[in-house]
Amino acid sequence: MSGSDRYNVPEGRRSGSHRAVREHRPRRRRRAAITLAGVGVGLVACGFAAFALLGGGGGDGASGKAVGGGATESSPMTGSPSIKAERALVPDACTLVGDELAGRLAPGATRNQADGYQSDDRQNQCVWGAYTGDRKRQLTVELRAIAAAAQRTPTDTARAMFASERKDDESGKGLPAGQELTEKRGLDDVGDEGYAVYSVDEGQGSGEAIANVRAINVLVTVHYAGSDDRDPLAPDDAVDGAVEAVKAVLRNLT
Repeated sequence: MSGSDRYNVPEGRRSGSHRAVREHRPRRRRRAAITLAGVGVGLVACGFAAFALLGGGGGDGASGKAVGGGATESSPMTGSPSIKAERALVPDACTLVGDELAGRLAPGATRNQADGYQSDDRQNQCVWGAYTGDRKRQLTVELRAIAAAAQRTPTDTARAMFASERKDDESGKGLPAGQELTEKRGLDDVGDEGYAVYSVDEGQGSGEAIANVRAINVLVTVHYAGSDDRDPLAPDDAVDGAVEAVKAVLRNLT
């Protein structure tokens, strides 16, 4: 595919959606208004229709502000420290995925803040994209610190939003024509709750995984898509890559 082709990664987010927005080339919707757009509500649109890949390198570390003396629940994460309290803000997503990992998942990719994404102290998104050659890749990382709403605590609000996004993603709701949801998995050892889905567009020769995880009131959503010589990125490679990126983010969020 040409450099102008792009993965459809969610761009806005509606309630319950973690949109992975595509970067300049890849731009898309993941949950429509929050898509990566708003933090309060977001649905999930797992999509990547036209092959738009994401890109860039990353640094490490960064911390957001924790709120309250204690978390409303503990966050046991296998292989990574726990987030101990609710957060009112999140760090720059571009700082939470190291150069080594980004370079392995998206070789030769460039890193950028997602175009058109409504970033603020509570949510932001970073895109790593490699759009030329036989091995195209797009990695998008989105962070959202969910605020209290409708007399619910931030954690309860995040829990409800996560459930809504999971329902949409696992049903394939919102996928573009030609894109098919083929796999869904629970992530029992990451964050407080998590899942991953994989979609493929054989016509475009692209495959995309979305991993969505809740840790207290923070939602971490990763889109990892690509193709190898016009063949879709394999399900295991896509899902494993997305989950690896999620775990890296969670480690650096503490």
